[in-house]
Amino acid sequence: MVSARNEPTILILDDIEIKWTWKESELLHFQEVWADGVPINDLARELKTNRRSVALLVMDQEMKGEIEQRKFGLYGN
Repeated sequence: MVSARNEPTILILDDIEIKWTWKESELLHFQEVWADGVPINDLARELKTNRRSVALLVMDQEMKGEIEQRKFGLYGN
């Protein structure tokens, strides 16, 4: 058994491209298309980024109360 003191630390998301910053106009556009039920693949294409970045944006916006949960979540309405 490895003690917690000697246990390796794993950094997640360190090897993928993530869009961390968004312009206000992009957020407003995202909120509109999210409310329209657009699926994650189309959201990523619409926002010119990847699905991982959109998934993190969804989490951020939902936690801030900026968007509502959808029946089928990332897969749209």
